Amino acid sequence: MSTKDPPWPGEPLFPANTSAVAILSDVHGNIRALDAILDDIAEQGIDAVACNGDLITSSAHASQVVARLMAQGIPCTRGNHERYLRELDDPTHPKWGQANWAPTCHDYRVLDARQHAWLRRLPDTLLLCDGEYPLLMSHAAPGNDCVRVCAQNKEPFWRDLFAPLPRGCTLVGSHLHWFWRYSWHGYQFVRTPSAGLPLDGDTRAGYVILRRGPEGWQAEQRRIPYDVEAELAAFRASDYYREGGVVAHLFWEELRTARSWVLPFFAHARKCALEQAADPNVTAFDREQLQAAYRTFDRTRYPEYNPDAPGASG
Repeated sequence: MSTKDPPWPGEPLFPANTSAVAILSDVHGNIRALDAILDDIAEQGIDAVACNGDLITSSAHASQVVARLMAQGIPCTRGNHERYLRELDDPTHPKWGQANWAPTCHDYRVLDARQHAWLRRLPDTLLLCDGEYPLLMSHAAPGNDCVRVCAQNKEPFWRDLFAPLPRGCTLVGSHLHWFWRYSWHGYQFVRTPSAGLPLDGDTRAGYVILRRGPEGWQAEQRRIPYDVEAELAAFRASDYYREGGVVAHLFWEELRTARSWVLPFFAHARKCALEQAADPNVTAFDREQLQAAYRTFDRTRYPEYNPDAPGASG
């Protein structure tokens, strides 16, 4: 793909004189974290705000989060969790009967028709600012909402990532819930922390501010305290927690600890499947399988999550 055939639609969203952009991502249904970030942004002298996908799932307030972003007119990209939601448009999709997708199925039911329509229209990639230093945003990377963009990627990966993008651009990605920056031959990649489900040991809500300087965009991570205990209590008392089963309980632990539980749990669940002579690459579980795996899950057997550490996976 050449720069004449860009993987983003239309003209830049923000004016040419935009000098400061706030980008949040991975709200994951956490309305208190979102509101705390929006309050902080209002005090920072920001020209524009955008949200980089994964608005839903993982906490109990998906509908409220979508409603808030819609009401404020904040442009958003589509994350992998929005893609999972769209798969459920098919009432015969097998995920409707799989316990590991119970949280997504719950969110599908609680979102109203207008919210579903808005989520369906979210683009993969947005061109935020044009000019000498273009600014783009995509949940993980353009055309791939689950790719791991991290410190372990090698030269060919970076060459292929930036090849279709305008020269000198900054690409903002998210998805891994861990802030990180990387420069490559005049290009820059900035990965946002998670707004609503941090996994880096810091329970505060996170976002980034990009300020335009004489040599391009400079990224600053901001971490904002909010009432985590109130969000945890509302989560625990919600239909989402009850209907979401084991996976919702794991998300609750991730919110409480700001540590990864879901990835190591499913690694353990696949080991359990292997011990039962089932497919070790299984991706579909029923409620009994998840509950059995949960009873024997020992988090201490798995390393702490750091997407940029050597050998990191997930």
